[in-house]
Parts: sequence; C-alpha cells; structure tokens
Amino acid sequence: MDMNRTGYTALDEAVAEEVRALIARTKGVSVKSIAEDLDIRRATLSSRVNGPAAFSPSLLSAVAARLGTTASDLVARAERALGLAAAS
Repeated sequence: MDMNRTGYTALDEAVAEEVRALIARTKGVSVKSIAEDLDIRRATLSSRVNGPAAFSPSLLSAVAARLGTTASDLVARAERALGLAAAS
C-alpha cells in the first residue's frame, strides 16, 4: 500500500472517511463534542478525521465507541470501500 512521506495511506484516508460519514449521520455528535468527551484537543481529532494524520488504534477505538460501533467495524468498512480483501 502506497504511503505519503508521513506514512499516511489510502486505508488511513478510507478510515477517516468512514468516521466523517458516521459523525455526519449521528445526531448531536461533532468532532468538537467527541474531542470534549475524550478530553483531547479538537485540532488533534480534526487532523485524524480530515487528514493528514492517521488514527492510532486506541484513539480509533475510543471514537468508534462514542459513535456506537467498533474500530474493527470501521476498518472493515474502509477495506471494503477500497476493495481490499479482509484477512480471515
């Protein structure tokens, strides 16, 4: 998988897209509200949701829980969007 010079990949972007889409579909949830709930800076979360920084597994897990899903579900959706075969 190709990376940019900071190590950001197409999968990282697809995961961020899944998070953005879920935030947009979830009433009463925003990057700001999630950041406040997780006690992190809005800019820190925004850089993951909008690029160019990738989510760490722990942050993705915490964000996913706030959105009512799991990190593995978000990654699986991103892999499907990219046409990648999920490892079984």
